[in-house]
Amino acid sequence: MPTSTLPYEVLFEFVNSSIQPITVQVLRQDNGNRPGATILLHSGENISLVLTAGSPYKYTVKQGKYQATLS
Repeated sequence: MPTSTLPYEVLFEFVNSSIQPITVQVLRQDNGNRPGATILLHSGENISLVLTAGSPYKYTVKQGKYQATLS
């Protein structure tokens, strides 16, 4: 059976399950280094991002002095 080549949207959900606030920063797609929007999530808050399948995305998640980059 052939597979579909149409792009589908993907739902990516960030949930802050810690007691401290976190920031989620979207890095732009062109080179992945220019900062984009920054979202502040307090304890218990979440945000859902709708992504286009097959497109590269990069995020930085920060909590206090800790930082993680996701791609």
